[in-house]
Amino acid sequence: LSIFLAPKGVIEDIQAKLSKTWWAGKDKGRFWTMLPWRTLCKPKGMGGLGIRDVRLLNLALLGRQVWRLINNKDSLCFKVLSSKDFPDSNIFKAKKVDKASFTWSSITEAAEALKNGFGWQVGNGDMINIWVDNWGMEGLNGDAIRE
Repeated sequence: LSIFLAPKGVIEDIQAKLSKTWWAGKDKGRFWTMLPWRTLCKPKGMGGLGIRDVRLLNLALLGRQVWRLINNKDSLCFKVLSSKDFPDSNIFKAKKVDKASFTWSSITEAAEALKNGFGWQVGNGDMINIWVDNWGMEGLNGDAIRE
């Protein structure tokens, strides 16, 4: 789950096995659910049991790979992937590849999911493109907010 984006069917199967394990009793076969699965996946402080949502866990683990690619530019993984897929060293502006590897397509999926949550640390300003980069003034659909 930390390297590949799991297909929807695999995630649903894992979730089904988790829920059946939680709700199964001594009697084999049918089981009775007292709370919806969504409620069980909420944190304990919000009334749930803190069971992890496998889809979100998969995205979080892939997000860690995105974070490593952003921060560890001396790693072999960064050098291999950046030479082919994002030569300008910006993972959020990667080239569109017709036959991307499953690893790279999984990483780009996680990068798209995480893109809106990243913020800026300006530093010396060398890495900022004021015309293209997200400055936090976009609405939920990516359009600029106008007053």
